[in-house]
Amino acid sequence: MMVAIIFVLIVAGVAWKVTRSTGPSIQVHGPLKGIGQSTPVNFTVMDTRYRIKRVRAELRQGDRIFPMVDLTLPRTSWWRFWSRAGKHQAEVQTRAGRQAFPDLQEGRATLHLTATNDSWGRFFRGGQADISLDLPVRFAPPQVQVVTTQHYVHQGGCDMVVFTVSPGTIESGVKVGDYFFPSFPVKGSMPETRLCVFAYPYDVDPKTPARIVARDDAGNETVTGFTYEVFPRKFKSDTLTITDDFMSRVVPPIMSQTPAFDDQGSLLKNFLWANSKLRQLDAEQFVALSHKTAPQFLWTKPFVQLENSKVEASFADYRTYRYNGQEVDHETHLGFDLAVVQHTPVAAANDGVVVFAGFLGIYGNAIVLDHGCGLQSLYAHLSSIDVKVGDAVKRAMVIGRSGQTGLAGGDHLHFCMLLDGIPVNPVEWWDAHWIHDRIEVKLQAYP
Repeated sequence: MMVAIIFVLIVAGVAWKVTRSTGPSIQVHGPLKGIGQSTPVNFTVMDTRYRIKRVRAELRQGDRIFPMVDLTLPRTSWWRFWSRAGKHQAEVQTRAGRQAFPDLQEGRATLHLTATNDSWGRFFRGGQADISLDLPVRFAPPQVQVVTTQHYVHQGGCDMVVFTVSPGTIESGVKVGDYFFPSFPVKGSMPETRLCVFAYPYDVDPKTPARIVARDDAGNETVTGFTYEVFPRKFKSDTLTITDDFMSRVVPPIMSQTPAFDDQGSLLKNFLWANSKLRQLDAEQFVALSHKTAPQFLWTKPFVQLENSKVEASFADYRTYRYNGQEVDHETHLGFDLAVVQHTPVAAANDGVVVFAGFLGIYGNAIVLDHGCGLQSLYAHLSSIDVKVGDAVKRAMVIGRSGQTGLAGGDHLHFCMLLDGIPVNPVEWWDAHWIHDRIEVKLQAYP
């Protein structure tokens, strides 16, 4: 009788194992949208309970199968059979494309991934997971044709190029040194005709080449030249003397509102950390905010400077900071300092949408407006903010008031134009003639 009970329990346990077993999870990494000459295929197989027994990857096209990976992982020792808790994981990196499989044809193919664990599922064959991705197969790189012919850009400034790309292109833009400026459709009905506002940032050698780069859904890439001329510019230098009184006023509020700010041990060290490291972190946040841009221009008129404002500091001024007669830091001032009177109303430079409104490191109370196609404007050191994220604002609408929050020596507005998060000279965007020549004329063919 006891033997029969044990047998029934064993059978029930086996049945429970069979019905409860599941396959591993498969996670494909990266935006895998097509197969090209040699496309990376990276994925992770993970199981929180059972050992991963086998992993396979293959490409299928018609009745042909192109094997990519077939891995059999080591078995678990028998004495550990009943203690398989923990996470089991396998990282797989391989490639698919014509280089690996010369007989692969353009068109479409199916990427098939399979992973099996050592559970008792599928009648002792293990639990299995499968992923199939139907993907385009392209071997020819994208085609690019430049439409606009004249491009003149000042160091620290911008211009715009219009070009067309072939079907299947998923990313295109202008690369200048390490900077990449993405393109956008000139209009929704013409996705393959692209506009790209690009810049030669203040810290890029004017001799650095600019190229149009286009990538398709299979990972193929084209690099195309276009005609342009860069005008070098010499930026101003300035010396600022910092005092204990100044640092005592500006540093503690920044520290209290910046979670990443660790006390460096002295007032001067805290100021230097804010002036350099926090400045860098703020710059990274501008790049992150640029990803929230609209895919079309949100404005139709030139940008406007703060009314009746006096320029106290210009774009890309190179500043030397002195304390007690010693040089302690060097930084570049990337914007315009504009002053009128204390707590003067600050107007939006153009139509846009609020993508940031709050405390932002060295900039104190700040607002960032998105104007579309990677173009944004920054309003910093504000005493008050009258808008919130998501608000649509109109040109000349009051969005806050000037102040001296952040690293500000007095009440003023720090204003800057940002292109894909990179500071550029606002003077161009305030100029109606520049807007007409660089932007409007080039878009007249696409009403």
